[in-house]
Amino acid sequence: MIIINLIENQCKKNSRENIQWALLILSSALLGIWAVKETIALRNILLLTGTLLSIFYIHQEFKHESVIKQFNFWNIAPIALLVLIFFWVIAHYLFFSIDSINQLNELKSTWLRTLLASIIGFGTGFSLKKNPNRLNFLWAGVFVSFFVLLCQYIPRALSQQKLYVPDYDHYLFHLKINTVLMGTILLAGVHGFLFDYLRTIKFQWSPAVYFNLTYWLTSTIVVLWSFVYIVNSKNGIGISIILFCFWFVCGVAYLSKAKMDRMFLRKRLIFILGGICLSIILNFVFLHSKVNHGWTTLLSDASIAIQIDRYPQWQNVAKLGYPVNELGEKVTPNNYERIAWATAGIRGIIQYPQGVGILAYPYSKIPKTQLTATMESSAPMIATHSGWVELGLAFGIPILVLIFAIFIILLRNTYRNAYPAKMTILSFVILLPFLYLVGEVAIDHGLEILFYLLALCCSLILIKPNDSFLLRSEK
Repeated sequence: MIIINLIENQCKKNSRENIQWALLILSSALLGIWAVKETIALRNILLLTGTLLSIFYIHQEFKHESVIKQFNFWNIAPIALLVLIFFWVIAHYLFFSIDSINQLNELKSTWLRTLLASIIGFGTGFSLKKNPNRLNFLWAGVFVSFFVLLCQYIPRALSQQKLYVPDYDHYLFHLKINTVLMGTILLAGVHGFLFDYLRTIKFQWSPAVYFNLTYWLTSTIVVLWSFVYIVNSKNGIGISIILFCFWFVCGVAYLSKAKMDRMFLRKRLIFILGGICLSIILNFVFLHSKVNHGWTTLLSDASIAIQIDRYPQWQNVAKLGYPVNELGEKVTPNNYERIAWATAGIRGIIQYPQGVGILAYPYSKIPKTQLTATMESSAPMIATHSGWVELGLAFGIPILVLIFAIFIILLRNTYRNAYPAKMTILSFVILLPFLYLVGEVAIDHGLEILFYLLALCCSLILIKPNDSFLLRSEK
């Protein structure tokens, strides 16, 4: 009887292990193709398959009492808030809709896929919380997509004999924002994992350490090179600066708390890696300033762009042209349009705080009586190019409050507790607010990815904090 029980337990363990790997591989593939052009059918297949697999795995795990005992208010709260977001979206349709037909269509498409993405993110994180040493495999799909992007870029750069070769129609990702979206996710993922990995294995050198260092450095160089020479993105470089400064500060903080013992030299590696990160991004900032001169005019452009009543050109730049600064120079178009549209969008949120319920061009749906700036009938529809502004226009202040409450609780939990994936979670808590502030990624796959990552981070904290968990899991 004892032998039979042992065999049954081993079979259950093997089955659970297989499901965990299946979820990891599926999520990695999904992340790899999520923002790639013409992959909607494959995305839907992976979303549906991953959802069913996640539900089955979560159901099996919740049969064990030990899982429930690990729950407390602080690690359940962000999950509850995530669920409340979906209730608010439905409630908005029922009570506040001003375009029920289009809103229902988005509920049945974008929001349904977002719900499926959230379930997959939760299931994947739930499986990885006990196996955080596998987190690096999760970002492999995105790494492969950037490797493909580089393979598309190199022949064109060689044939044209120059480094800067933008061509959105030819490359893997449509428009620069998708490259920025997936590139910054890869940066946050590989850097967060590397710091977690080194911290939790107590800096014990092994072949795996050299592999992870190579993976980290290669990913960093490829992504930043893409931001500068393939898509020429100020957003990508700007967000990278914030991330790299954060990791450097973490390295300084970690070193300052380290005791002067025999492991002190090993612990300095975190600080050294943070310094390397900062050096790399400063080098790429210099390179990008040679390609994109919009950095030099950013502040002067912003001072004009925020004056949307005095300079109404943002409403229809094709007809009205661009304003000029005090020196008589025309503003940089990209800087002016993004900041002016975002300013108008923020005003729209304040004046219509419940939101219009539509993700596609929500600013144009706001009742004209609510706007101080009257749009002319011939003006094109405005997209504010800010994910948070677009979400606020679509579903009002409530959805923004719920999302940022999740960020705050995750930040509080990870700061106070030594979770195995502590730095991974913190990296995304820092990344996502800035990424969706300056990027037009709050619609379609961008919204799905946001909720996938939120659910992933929420489930990674559903474990008893233990700084040495990863070390034991590798033995």
